[in-house]
Amino acid sequence: MGRVFEDDTGVLFNSTPISNDFHLYECGYEECKPTKPFEFVPIDYWVIHYCIAGEGYFQILDKQNHIKAGDIFMIPPHTRNKYYPDSDHPWSYRWIGLRGSNVKKILSLCGLSPENYIIHHNMDSNLDRLFEKIYLDLQKGQGLMALGSVLYLLDYIQNNIRNSKLDHLSPGETYFHKILNYIHKNYFNDISVSDIAESNNIDRTYVFKLFQKYMGISPSQYLQHYRLDKACVLLRKSSLSITDIGYAVGFQHSPYFTKVFKDYIGVSPSEYRKNFMKFGNDPKNT
Repeated sequence: MGRVFEDDTGVLFNSTPISNDFHLYECGYEECKPTKPFEFVPIDYWVIHYCIAGEGYFQILDKQNHIKAGDIFMIPPHTRNKYYPDSDHPWSYRWIGLRGSNVKKILSLCGLSPENYIIHHNMDSNLDRLFEKIYLDLQKGQGLMALGSVLYLLDYIQNNIRNSKLDHLSPGETYFHKILNYIHKNYFNDISVSDIAESNNIDRTYVFKLFQKYMGISPSQYLQHYRLDKACVLLRKSSLSITDIGYAVGFQHSPYFTKVFKDYIGVSPSEYRKNFMKFGNDPKNT
């Protein structure tokens, strides 16, 4: 493959939103060097990467993922992450950064969410051109055109990539998606692995096998981490007491919530909230 970019990297920022509902904040591209260190930058917006050459690694929520050309991976706001190129076949990628109250809902239509943050796919020249067009539109100062190109890009992901993949899910993948959906809708209740299995009419040992295969952790660990991540959001965005937040995300005993929160995050819930109020950044990412 020839040279991917005219320059090794380029990034454009758009700090004046047309709308607070959906805003193209940044876009860029990079052809990484084999020796580039991993990146670990706390962000408060959504970033979608498209790998167009080479390979790399993306770690999020303590799970490392192998990324290759054609794959899409997303970083949600305030989420611990790091990513870096493969030393033998360093990746090149394009990206866009989005802000706004409707971004999460729109991305979910494309199959991207804080729980499903990677779409493995073959290299798609149409998708590559759409990412490139967003950059060129913004480079020319055509903000409305760039925003329209973003929506065109997301529509393409929804209708040409996400939906086609749903039609080809294996039985195990289908069950796993249903299990995740059940957890995300019921995490605040006192649910167990047996409840998760019963809701999908499968054996609880099969639930464990699916989580080991697709997440590398147990269903109980996933449920606990999901609850704790939701607790972090409430600590940052609500005035609820620590006890009420613990109950709100599914912990039945406040002392236990405080203990597991500190084990997972590194500070107590009250320290987490205090640090966020003082510094304005998610303490998980500092």
